[in-house]
Amino acid sequence: MLVCAVSAAFISVYAADGGEIRRKARYYYLEGARCQAENNHLAAFEYFKKAFMTDPSYEEAASAYGMNRLMVKTDTLQSNPELKRSLDYMRRFVDAYPADRNEANSYAYVAARLDSIEETIRVYQRLDSLYPGKEMTLLQLADAYMHAHREADAIKALCRYETAQGKSPQVSLKKMSFMLAAGDTAAAIDEATALIDYNRREPSFRILKGNLYEVIGNNDSTLAYYKQAEELNPDNGAAKMALANFYKNIGDSVAFDNKMYEALLSEDFIQEEKIAILEEYLQSLLNDKSDTGRGDHLFSVLMEQYPHEPAVLDLAARYSGAKGDYKDAEEQIGYAIDLDPANVAYWGQLMRYQLADERGADAMTSYRNAAKHIDIPDGMRLMYAAAAVDEKKYDEAENTYAEMIHQVNPELPLTDSVTDTRFRNSLNFDDLTRLSSIYTMLGDTYYSAGDLDKAFRAYDNSLFFYASNPVSLNNYAYFLTENGGDLDKALEMSTKAIEGEPENDTYLDTYAWILFKKGDYKEALEYQKKAMEIAEKNGDVAAEYYHHIGDILFMNHQPDEAVKNWKRALELEPDNGLLKKKVAHKAFFYE
Repeated sequence: MLVCAVSAAFISVYAADGGEIRRKARYYYLEGARCQAENNHLAAFEYFKKAFMTDPSYEEAASAYGMNRLMVKTDTLQSNPELKRSLDYMRRFVDAYPADRNEANSYAYVAARLDSIEETIRVYQRLDSLYPGKEMTLLQLADAYMHAHREADAIKALCRYETAQGKSPQVSLKKMSFMLAAGDTAAAIDEATALIDYNRREPSFRILKGNLYEVIGNNDSTLAYYKQAEELNPDNGAAKMALANFYKNIGDSVAFDNKMYEALLSEDFIQEEKIAILEEYLQSLLNDKSDTGRGDHLFSVLMEQYPHEPAVLDLAARYSGAKGDYKDAEEQIGYAIDLDPANVAYWGQLMRYQLADERGADAMTSYRNAAKHIDIPDGMRLMYAAAAVDEKKYDEAENTYAEMIHQVNPELPLTDSVTDTRFRNSLNFDDLTRLSSIYTMLGDTYYSAGDLDKAFRAYDNSLFFYASNPVSLNNYAYFLTENGGDLDKALEMSTKAIEGEPENDTYLDTYAWILFKKGDYKEALEYQKKAMEIAEKNGDVAAEYYHHIGDILFMNHQPDEAVKNWKRALELEPDNGLLKKKVAHKAFFYE
């Protein structure tokens, strides 16, 4: 009797202590939930941690602590063993309360993200047994099976879904993809046929079967089913787009254009969709360097439907700009601006077209007009400064760059060297690179204005803020070389620029030119040829490249090849007196 009495007393005390522990843990848990609702996630994490540490048997606390551990982005908690530990904490609640669908779904999702796919399957299977035929569970279970390469089980889960919910194109498409993954082409075709039989008047089902035949390379059957879809509904936009893409893939441009024309007339597509369709078509023409007259014809279809829509005018402007017709691009975007003067992007486009057409003064005027309607973004400020340089209004360019520099720190100088590291240490990386870029452009401006001292100080300031800025390194190196500067310093900077971007033809050209100036003609030729090859691939070889390689070839005792390249440079720069002299005398001249 004495032993029993002692045991009972112990149990009573333990229960009392356990209840107090749980109440304390519950308090911490509820505080964590409150902090979480207030988006104070750090405090929530600490409260959930306290709740769990106070009572490790408290499943709600374990689950909340485990979930919040996943959100703490520290190397320790994000290591694979710790991620698995967090998942294990969450599992305690899910296994204690398996009928809680929300927690089970959250846990299964996390398990899948942590590549514990068998655990995901286990939880979804249990949910499926508790809630038979629940559609979302079956879809999630099917996806989990597929992730585990259990195609047969995945297909069975989808079949059960269809038994409960009926046929669905989305589920049939998923089943077909699973069947194709399993290598069962015949089953995929049968599934597509069953979908058509389910509703023989639905064009999209025939398009789906056509898509399937396209995947397996049966063009005849693909075309047949696309045509059947169109016959069922002659105005069906999806069928016309399917046919258009089919004709494009087999290289029938006439049929492709005809179907695109019909698709753009279809009422199945709203304006935004038609713009997207036409934009993709026009881009393909430009990429393939095809006859843009085909695009002009199709564009007229859209313009006739929406003659006063800014978005259509915007596309018209971008298309003309891509073709190099900057006058028309300017006209079209001008109409769009008249209709939507608060659109920042339209004003930026207008300035770009004017700059591309070498009309800096007009771009500057557009900038001032834009300022009456919008808050000017940095991109437009930079275009304004570039336009000012083009117009030799260097003071205006300098003032623009000064404003942008002083937005970061009003105490930064323009023309004096920046040496105080406190300027640099107080800035984040984005501001450092931004300042470096602005000082580079300021240096280019001073160089264009003929002020070498200010230009080189600006480049020094650029590299003070970001020593690896390849543009600054390249420009500084090139201008030093061109003006009798320190060639060793120039070569060092050019080397760094190339290390950052080894396939940049501009940087390679600079490097080759410095080698030429140092008298290393053989290596200079090697790098200049590489620069030319890259530029030719990009379809844009500058006159300066031909001029440089001509000089380098001449010094490598290849005068005939040198003259050929000087002539090419002269074709691009017919007013270049030095080139004329070299071609006429078939000889190298310094000036």
